[in-house]
Amino acid sequence: IKQYAVGIIDYSSQYGGENRRSFSYSVSNIMGEPQIFPKYGDFTQAAVMRTYGPWWEKCESPKYKKDNRPRLFPFASQDYIDVVFDQAVYPWSIAIYETYNPGSLVRILALSIPLPLIDGFTHWEVLWDNPHPQHNLPTAARMFAPILREIKHRSRIIRLEFCHSHLEYYAELDAVELTVRKDSYMGNHQRMQLANEPPNSDPTDEDNPEHAPYPGGAFSQLPAELLSKIFSYLSFPDFCRAAQVCTLFRSHSYDPAQFNCLNLHTYWHMVNENTLAGIVDRCKHGCTIQTLNMRWVGGGDIMSSDQLHDFFRVCDLLTLTFLDVGSSPCITDKVLKAMTDVLPHLNHLNIESCDKPTSEGLRVLHKFSNLETLNLYRTKVDDAGIICVLRSNTQLESLNLGSCQHILDYDKVFMEMAAHCQQIRIIDVWRARSLTSQGLNELTTHCKHLEELDFGWCGTLQSSTGCFTHLAKSCRNLHKLFLTANRTVSDAEIRFLAEHCPKLRDALNYLGQICVLVILYLIVIIMSSLWLIHQKQLDILGTRQVSVAAIELLLLRCPDMQFLDLSFCFSFTVEVVNGLRTLYPHVSIKRSFQE
Repeated sequence: IKQYAVGIIDYSSQYGGENRRSFSYSVSNIMGEPQIFPKYGDFTQAAVMRTYGPWWEKCESPKYKKDNRPRLFPFASQDYIDVVFDQAVYPWSIAIYETYNPGSLVRILALSIPLPLIDGFTHWEVLWDNPHPQHNLPTAARMFAPILREIKHRSRIIRLEFCHSHLEYYAELDAVELTVRKDSYMGNHQRMQLANEPPNSDPTDEDNPEHAPYPGGAFSQLPAELLSKIFSYLSFPDFCRAAQVCTLFRSHSYDPAQFNCLNLHTYWHMVNENTLAGIVDRCKHGCTIQTLNMRWVGGGDIMSSDQLHDFFRVCDLLTLTFLDVGSSPCITDKVLKAMTDVLPHLNHLNIESCDKPTSEGLRVLHKFSNLETLNLYRTKVDDAGIICVLRSNTQLESLNLGSCQHILDYDKVFMEMAAHCQQIRIIDVWRARSLTSQGLNELTTHCKHLEELDFGWCGTLQSSTGCFTHLAKSCRNLHKLFLTANRTVSDAEIRFLAEHCPKLRDALNYLGQICVLVILYLIVIIMSSLWLIHQKQLDILGTRQVSVAAIELLLLRCPDMQFLDLSFCFSFTVEVVNGLRTLYPHVSIKRSFQE
C-alpha cells in the first residue's frame, strides 16, 4: 500500500515565495502524487531549496570560530523538509521523485510514535543516510528509493535532509512516496542519546583502591596537556560519556578549555533535556562557551520550548558571542526574552526560519546592543521590530531580511539602516516587494562599505529611476549583486557596474525569465574591460540578445572567470554549451532548461 505526503510540517528554506497562494518552486509542491515525473527539467511546479553549489558559501558571512572537534558520524545536511502522511505505519520503503539535478538527498529520518507502557518518548530514528552525496548522476528524472533500516515504531512524519553544495544547479523534487509495511517490527532498537552522566554515578578510583594503583589508571601518568589534547579528538557525545569512566576522565570532560565552541547541529535529533543539563553542569564548573550552534534542535517537538527557556535562564552564557538557533521550533517569544536577558555580549544571532515568535515578541531583540550579524530570514519580524533593532545596533555589518512578509515598508527600513548602520556590508532582502529606488538610493548614499547585496525578486526596483547606476557609483567595494528576476535591467546598468565596481564577482544575477537588452559589442567591450578583468561569477540567465561570439570573447578576456549561467539564453544550445565547457574546463557553465 502506497501513500503520498499530505502535508508539510516544517522546512528550512525554499526558492518559492512565502505567500500561501504562491506555488512556483514552493516546498508544498512535494505533496501529493507525482505531477512532473518522468519528465526532466526546470519546472515551476517542483519543490526547490534556496541555494545550490558552493557559490553562496563562498560569500557567506559571518566569519566565526568553528568547532573543530571530530563528529561521531559524518554529517552533510544543509536543508530539510518534514512531510506528514495520512496513516502511521512501519516504514518499508520511501521513494523520492527527483526531476532535476538528482542526488541531493543525504538522510531520511522518521519521528517514531512511542509504544504504550514500553517507552513514553517521541524520538527520531535514522532510516537511511549517505553523508557522501552522489556526484555525476545521469541527467534524467529518477525515483530514488534507498534501502531503509527497520525500526520497531510506527511513524507518519518523515524528515528528508539534503546537501546541495555539490550540485551543478538547483535540485527539484516532485513527490515523496511511503510504502506501508504491514508486519510487526523486527530487530533490536538502540537509541543513541546525548546526555549528561546519570545522577549519583560519578565514579571514583577510591571505591576500589586495590585495583587502582594509579588514580585514573595509566592515563594518569600522561602530562595533563597531552591528555587534554587526546580528549580534543573525541566527538562531543563520547566526550560527555567519558565523565563516567573515572575521576580523571571526569575532570577532563569538565575542562573549560574544551567548551569554547559547541556544535549541536550535527546531533540535533539526539539533543534532549539531559543534553542541556550536562551543558549547564559544565558551565557551573567554569566552562566559557563563545560559539553555540543549536540549529534544528528540537525538531519534531522532541524537546519543549520551556526546557530551552530554562537552559538559557540557568546556564552561564555570559561569554557567548555567537548563537545559531536557525529552524528550531523551540524558539518562542518567551525564549527570545530569556536570550536578550542573559546574553549581553552576543555579536552574531541566527534565528532564520523560526516561525513561532510573533511580530511583537521579536521586538525584544532591540535589547541586544552589540550585534554585528543578524539573520531573520523567514521570520515574522515587522517594520517596528527591525527598526528598533537597527537603532540599537549601530555596528551591524550583516543583515538577512529575506522572505520577511510582515515588513510592509522596506524603504523605511533602508532609510533607518542608512541613518544608524553605516558600517553595513551585507544585506539580503530576497522577495522584498515594497523596496523602491527611494530606499535603495538612501542606503547607497550613506552606506559606503556595501559588499554583498541580494535584491532577488524585488520587483518594485526599477532601473529607469537610476537606482542601480547610483548604486554602482556609490559602492566601489561591491563584489556580489543579485538582481534575480528584475526585468528592467539594461546595458546602461551593466556599463556603470563595470566602470565603478572593480571588485564585482557575483554580478548581475538575473535569475528568472529576464529580457535584458544588451548590445553585442557593447557588452563585450564592457565585460572584458580592465575593470572586469578579474570577474569571477556572472549570471545572465534569460538574456536573449547575447551571442555565442560575445561569450567566447568574454571567456577569453576574463581568465579568472569561475561561474557563468547561460540558462534560458536561446542562442546557447546544449551543443554550444558543451563546446564552451570543453574549451574552458575551469569555468562552471550553467544551462537550465525545460524539457
